[in-house]
Parts: sequence; C-alpha cells; structure tokens
Amino acid sequence: MEKPWLAEYPVSLELARKLIMVQFPEIELKEIKQLGEGFDNTVIQINGQFVFRFPRRPIAVTLIQVENQLLPSIAGTFPLAIPEPVFFGKPSTLYPYPFTGYKMVKGHLPVEGSMANKVESAKRFAHFLKVLHSFPVERAMRLGVLPDGMMRLDVSYRKKSLMENVSNLLKLGYFEQAHAVKDFVDTLGELKVQHPISLVHGDIHIRNVLLDDEGVLAGIIDWGDVHVGNPAIDFSFLYSYFPKEVRRVFFEIYGEIEKETEGLARFRAIYMLVTLLVYGIDRHDEELIAITSTGLKYAIEE
Repeated sequence: MEKPWLAEYPVSLELARKLIMVQFPEIELKEIKQLGEGFDNTVIQINGQFVFRFPRRPIAVTLIQVENQLLPSIAGTFPLAIPEPVFFGKPSTLYPYPFTGYKMVKGHLPVEGSMANKVESAKRFAHFLKVLHSFPVERAMRLGVLPDGMMRLDVSYRKKSLMENVSNLLKLGYFEQAHAVKDFVDTLGELKVQHPISLVHGDIHIRNVLLDDEGVLAGIIDWGDVHVGNPAIDFSFLYSYFPKEVRRVFFEIYGEIEKETEGLARFRAIYMLVTLLVYGIDRHDEELIAITSTGLKYAIEE
C-alpha cells in the first residue's frame, strides 16, 4: 500500500532543538516535544508557547512560504484563532528547507462531543467562513496566494485515488466503510469545479481544527493549502464533522449554498475522511479511526 504520509525528510526532536537554538537563541528552550507528523510537516511544540513546523517534503516548502506571507496580515481578524508566524527559519547545512515558528493556538483535536457543542461549533464555523470567504481575492493574490494548482476539487482526478483507498479498506477488513463509500461514488453525478471566487483555507478537516476545553471549535490550523478557489473545499468540514440536523444552524448564519457546491463539498469530505481513515489504520490510531468512520456516515447521509 502506498503511504503518502511517510516523510522524505524526517525531523527528529534533536535536530529540531539544534535548528531552533542556532537560529533563534532568544528562545530559552525549556521544553520541546513532538505534537504530530502531518503528511507535509513535522510539528514541534516549544515551551507550551510556540509551534514549529518543519517541511517533510519539497512541496511543503512552497506551501509554508505562502503561509508566511499571508498569515501575518490576517492574524487577529477572524472569530476563531489561527496561527501567527513569528519565527522564520532559513535553510542551512543542518536542514535544507525553510521552517516556521508560530504563536501556539491553544486547544485539542476533535473527539465526538455533545449535540450542544456541535451546534455552537457550527455557529462559530459559519462566522469564520463568512469572514474568510469575503476576504478580497485581489489582496490575497498580492500577498502571494495563488489559484488551486493541485486539482483538489477535480472529482474525476481524485476519484481514482479515492477508489484505491476504498480497495485498501476492503483488504484491511473495513467492509462497512468501504461499501458505503463505493455506493456513494457509484451514484455520484458529474460535478464541475467553478472558477476561483474566494480565499479558501483549502484543508479544513478533523486534524486541522482545535476545540477548546468545553469541546467547542476554537481554532483552525495548518494553512499550507490556502489558495483562491471554490469555497466548497472549506464546506467539506461541515459534512464530515456535523450531523445533518446541525448543518441548518450553519446555513442560517452563512447563507445557503448551491446544490453543485454541496456535492463537491460532500465528495471532498469523503475523500479526506477515507484518506485519514487509512492513515489512522496504518498508525493504529483508534481515535482517528472512530471519528473518521463517524464522519463518513455524516458525509454520506442526505
């Protein structure tokens, strides 16, 4: 099975410590720990105050550079917390890529919560997306944000890798999830991506959002996929984390969306959930397996 999450350039805690101490001696390094390994970055926490992201592959370098240009201009303008870059690491003989340190966004990864928390989270998410999607596209592009060049919402292109992962689920014994996704894809009509119209985060899913101590949505992290494109890509989280009866609260605040936009959002939600489910199985992450399996039921239900 192909594993796209394996690093081309892994970063150990010891290497991260050296890089930070050499380039940012003003940081009194008292505590260092690894927060996680995404598909594109190794994430290190420093002193409970800062989070450093180190690219694990060349494509992540371009993504983090776009973040570095955009996020300082928009930090503090959203109803949810977002990372603010404050340390900009340079390539060196120790490590070939630039890297970035951010003020830490407080919170924890999602788990299944109460219906009341889901409702409040949906309200906050709606307010957040209203602000994000109304950001002037021209200004975003002046800050280095480009249109989608990775066909993130191209259904015909993404369907192949989705079905490969469905085959992997069958081999791994996750029959219920695999058949549910296959049935969804079999009934999927033609969906066309509209012209880019909004500034979008581009990668909002259950590993890129944080909840507060009450279990309510508090922050959106990992802006490496930010681009100018179809807002359907951001709506995908609405379908992967919120049950049908909660989504109406979102639309009451954000406004209604077109049927084709909903279809694209559902497809993107299922695509990401299946990818994360296969990843969770490979990493023996029972919490991730559970929340992605529940998310698939939300995304598929009409």
